[in-house]
Amino acid sequence: MTIEPKGQKIDQKIAVDNGLSLMQALSLAWQMGYLLAIPLIVLALAGRLLDKKWDTSPLFLLIGIGLSIIISSILVAKKALEIIGEVSKTDSTQKTTNQ
Repeated sequence: MTIEPKGQKIDQKIAVDNGLSLMQALSLAWQMGYLLAIPLIVLALAGRLLDKKWDTSPLFLLIGIGLSIIISSILVAKKALEIIGEVSKTDSTQKTTNQ
């Protein structure tokens, strides 16, 4: 039978928490990348195709890029509000359990 010092268990818990935090951060980074890239690529390509079809270069390309910036901003803001809600919910839960 081995006896583990108390500090070792705490260190293991911190390491697990840091691993989860890292995975959550990487997941968030990937999600944000997709939220920015997909509208930009789709709308810029659609604008480029419309410009070629109607010989209006670069009108529709610029419109597509502008729309993608607006759409991406809205999606990122929604994601940020979702994360803020989760964090505040977690904080309020921790405060009630600590009291």
